Amino acid sequence: MVMKMGRTRFLLILMCVSAGLWLVFAKLVVPPAIESAYRGESLPVLNGLIQGQHVNPVSYYLEKWDAISGRCLVGVLIFWPVALLLGSPAFFRRFVGEATPGSLGAIRMWTCAVLLLMTSLEDLASIALLPVETRNPKGMLEYFYRLPIGFERLVTSETSLGVFQLLTELLLVLGLVGWRTRIVIPLAAFCHFLLSGIIIDHSFFWHQNLVLLYVMLVLAFTPCGDGWSVDRLRKVYQGRAVPSADHTSAVYGWSRYTCWVMIALPYVANGLSKLQDGGLFWWNPTNMRSMLYGDALKPREFDWALSLHLGSAPDILFALLGIVALLTELSFGIVLFSRVARRILPVAAMMMHIGIFLLQRILFLDLILLQFVFFDFTPIRKAIGVRLAIKRGRLQVLYDGLCPLCCRTVRLLTCFDLFSRLEFLDFRRLDLNEYNRSHMHNLALKDLEEEMYVIIQGQTYRGFYGYRRIALALPAMWPLAPWLFLPGISFLGAFIYRFVARNRLQLLWCDSHCPVRPSEESE
Repeated sequence: MVMKMGRTRFLLILMCVSAGLWLVFAKLVVPPAIESAYRGESLPVLNGLIQGQHVNPVSYYLEKWDAISGRCLVGVLIFWPVALLLGSPAFFRRFVGEATPGSLGAIRMWTCAVLLLMTSLEDLASIALLPVETRNPKGMLEYFYRLPIGFERLVTSETSLGVFQLLTELLLVLGLVGWRTRIVIPLAAFCHFLLSGIIIDHSFFWHQNLVLLYVMLVLAFTPCGDGWSVDRLRKVYQGRAVPSADHTSAVYGWSRYTCWVMIALPYVANGLSKLQDGGLFWWNPTNMRSMLYGDALKPREFDWALSLHLGSAPDILFALLGIVALLTELSFGIVLFSRVARRILPVAAMMMHIGIFLLQRILFLDLILLQFVFFDFTPIRKAIGVRLAIKRGRLQVLYDGLCPLCCRTVRLLTCFDLFSRLEFLDFRRLDLNEYNRSHMHNLALKDLEEEMYVIIQGQTYRGFYGYRRIALALPAMWPLAPWLFLPGISFLGAFIYRFVARNRLQLLWCDSHCPVRPSEESE
C-alpha cells in the first residue's frame, strides 16, 4: 500500500510538472514566435508556415494556437491518470497479458504484407501527369512542400514517383521478412506516410491504410524483430542468444496490446463522429437510405448498385444496418478488455466492411485483413502438428554434434519447423547399437560421420535426399521443394552436398557458439 501511494504521488507530481511546463511553452514561447513569423521576421521556414497575413489578423493565428494548446493541456492531464491505471499489475494481468516474440513478429509480418498489397495496387507515378492546380496540400505534407528539400520536383516527376513507390515496396518486403527491423520498419512507415499523403493531396481525404500506418509506427518502437524474422535467424545461426520462442514476456505483451489500441481507437472515434455529425438517431432509416442510395449513384470503380434494389425494403432493415454498424464501431474498444470480444468484434468488423463494400461500393480491404491480428493461431498450428505426427510420423534427423556447420544448420531448421515435424538426434550422444536394435536399422558410425541421415516411417534417406524430405516437411521450404525433384537436380544436389560434407570442418571453425544446443531454439 505504501509503495502504491508513493507511486501515485510521484505520478501526480509528474502531471503537475508537465502541465506547468506546457503552459509556459504555450503561453510564453509560442505566441511571440507566431507574431514574429506573422511579421516575416523569423526563419524563412516559419515565415512560410503562416499564410494569409493580408487576409487574417495575427489574433486569428493566436486564437487557433490557444485552441490547440488547450486540447494538448487536456491530453496531458488525462495522460498521467491513464498511465497510472495502465501501469498497475492488476490491469496487466487481466487485460494485457504476456506474449511470445513470435506473436509480435507475426503482427509485424501481417501488417507489412497487407500494407505491401495495398501499396502495390496504387499507381503513384500517374500523379505526375495531373495538373499542379489539382494539388491541395494538407497537414504535414504542406510543410514538406515548403521545406527546401526538392519535394516539389519529386511529385512532378513520373520516374521519381515510380522509383519512390518501388523503394516503399522494397522496405515493406524487408519489414515482412524481418531484415534489420530497427531501421527498416521506421523507414517503411515514413515512406508510406509520404506516399499516401501525395495521393490524398491530389484527391480527397480518405482513411484507407491509416490504421495500418498507426500500427507500423508502434512497431517501430518495439522489438518486433525478435520473432519470425531474418534478424532472429541470423542470430540463431551464429549461436547468439535470442529470446526463447515459447517464453512469454511483458515486453511483447505490451507491444501487442499497443498495436491493438491503435486499431481499436479509430473505430471508436469513427463511431463517435457519426453521433457528433448525425446525432443520436444517425441510424434512422431516412438517413441510411440517403447514404446508401447516394453512394450507389456516385461513379466508382465498382459498377454494381445493390442498394438501389432495396427501394421496396422496409425501414426496419435500414435501421438495423445503421444500428449494427454504429454498435460495432462504438463497442470495438471492448477488445482491449475482453478475450471474448477479441473473438467476436473483429469478425463483426469484417462483416461490416463487407456490407459497406456490397452496399456502398467502398472497399476497406486493409481493415478487413487487419482484423486477423486479434486472433492467436498457435493452438491451430500445434493441432496440425499433432495431426501430422500421428498420420505421417516425425522425421528423425541424425547429425554430427561436433560439426559447427551441422549445428548451425540444425538450429536454422529448428526455427523453420512450424509444425514440429523434425526430431534432431546427435549421433555422437547416441547409443548407436541400441538405436539400430530398437528401430531395426543398420546404421554405421562411419556413414553417419560422412552424411546426415533422415529417417521417417522406417525409410532412410541420406545427404541431399534427406534434405529433400526435410523440404517437404517445412512450409518455408515448400516453394523450393518441387525444384529439388527435377531431372538432373538429384545428381547435382548430391555432388554439392558431398563436397560441403567433406569440407565442413574447414568451412566453419568451432568457436564459443558451438556448444549451443539446437534443441533449445525453436520458432
